[in-house]
Order: sequence, then C-alpha cells, then structure tokens
Amino acid sequence: MQLGRRPAVRLIMVLVVASAGLALAAPAALAWQARVQAVKVNQGGNPSDLFPFHLAYATAEQGAPQSADFSLKGGQTSQVYEVRCNLARAGYNECDSNAPVQFTEHATTGYSLTAVACRYTQSSDSKFSAGPPGPNSPLKPTNEVGADLATGTVSLKIHYEEWVICTFTNSPLVPPPVAPTPTPAPQAPTVLGEQISSPVVHGRASMTGASVCRTSDVVVARISGRRIASVTFFVQGRKVKTLHRPNRGRRWVLSQRVRGLPPHGPYTITARVTFARSSRTRPRTLRMTQFRCARAAASPQFTG
Repeated sequence: MQLGRRPAVRLIMVLVVASAGLALAAPAALAWQARVQAVKVNQGGNPSDLFPFHLAYATAEQGAPQSADFSLKGGQTSQVYEVRCNLARAGYNECDSNAPVQFTEHATTGYSLTAVACRYTQSSDSKFSAGPPGPNSPLKPTNEVGADLATGTVSLKIHYEEWVICTFTNSPLVPPPVAPTPTPAPQAPTVLGEQISSPVVHGRASMTGASVCRTSDVVVARISGRRIASVTFFVQGRKVKTLHRPNRGRRWVLSQRVRGLPPHGPYTITARVTFARSSRTRPRTLRMTQFRCARAAASPQFTG
C-alpha cells in the first residue's frame, strides 16, 4: 500500500515546488524596471504659475503605451513614475527598445523653456537602493537624452533599475516691471544765514547684461545710474571685481572670464552698489540671470 502511494506523493511534491517557483518568479516579472520624475524651476516668474506636462511611457507589467498629464509650480517635483526600461545593460536584457519614455512640457504663455538637465542613479536591485538622483548625481549621457527646447520634448533612453529626474527651467519672456525710483522735484536753494542749502539728489542704479546666451565663460554686466560711489560684482555668489569709478564712459562694466560656470543653463550675477554719502541713498543689491549655451550646439540643445 505504501509503495503504491509513493508516485502520488512525489507528484504532489513536484507541484508544490513548481507553485513556489511561480510565486517567486511572479514578483520578479512584475517588478518595476525603471523610475522617472520631473522637477520645475521657474527662473524669475510668478511663483504661483503652473506648467503643464505630458508623459508617454510603457509599464513593465503591461508593456503597452501609457500616458500621464500633470502640472507643476516652480520648486515642485512630480510623483515617481514606474516605467519599462528601453536600454539594456550588461546582464539585463529585459528592456524593450521600443518602449517610450518621453516628457513634453506644453507651452506656457509668457515663458520660454531655457534649459533641461537630467540626472540619474543606477541601482543593482529592484528596490532602487541607490535612491533618487540629487544635484550632485551624474548627468545622463547625451546619447541617452534627446531634448528639443522649442517643442519642450525630452526623450529618454533608460537602463534597467535606473532612476532619472529631469529638471525643466523656464524664464519669463518679459521681466516683471520694476518700479522706478522716484525723482524728487527740483527745489530752489534756501538761504540759511550765510550758507546755501541745495536740494538732495538721490542715487539710483540699474543693471543690464547680455541679451542672448553665451558660449564662452566671459561674464558681462553693466551698471548705469547716478551718484554711484562703488560697485562690487559677484557671480554665483563669488566676488569677482570691485570698481570705484566708471570704466566705460559713465557705466560700470564687468567683462571678465569667470571659471566654474555651469556648462549650460542659468547662472546669477549680483551687483552691490553704494552711493555717495551726500545722496542719502542706501546701498542697493541688483541681480540678474544670464544663460550659457552648449558650446558646440547649432541650436539650443540639452547638453547632458
């Protein structure tokens, strides 16, 4: 009787093992293959303005094209999207080269898309133990990113277990108006005993720079105004020059090579302006943003 039951027992054991194997394989088959997110930077515009996005992608479990629409304000980050990888790496061939991963930022009235930067981390497990990319994470290679600033589209080639975050930077087409410094009405001198008191002429200053992005690391900024005593220029928070008199006619001009600028995208120029003591004008801090183009690009292109 026991001998007759052995084949049945063996069959049951085989089925149990096979079922366990399928249970273990199922999570692996449905495990997410890659992750993507979008970050919005609003460079100088209204912080409450929204920027609409569209994401076309494929999921690892379905493989069919999917899409998502969302909007971001400056400083916001999208949710994490789990996508199917489309670029194989050594030892991992599960990726589908035809699976789309493409962000599109729709045009927003009054703004232009000026820069896109995509950074990544590469994990070696399905738990993405390397974590999300940060400001110091490496940029995606140029052959793995296709960016068109004119249309706002960014197409990604993404590896198995890779996490990519793309930062979209917009700038207003017309800078917000700056209220002019009121000029006091001229007054006739007043005789006080044997002295003559003249009306106070207050100081004022404004800053302009290059109207287009630059491929060199020469930074240009110009200060004009009246009753100016000195101007100190800072680039990316670092002091680069102090002037105690105008150096281009009546203007105070910074035209200097500055090392360490970002290879492309925005950088900040700050000018600290002091005025003659008799002007009774407090020092002013002026800021502006300039942009650096990709050195070898024929048209504005994502540099990595």
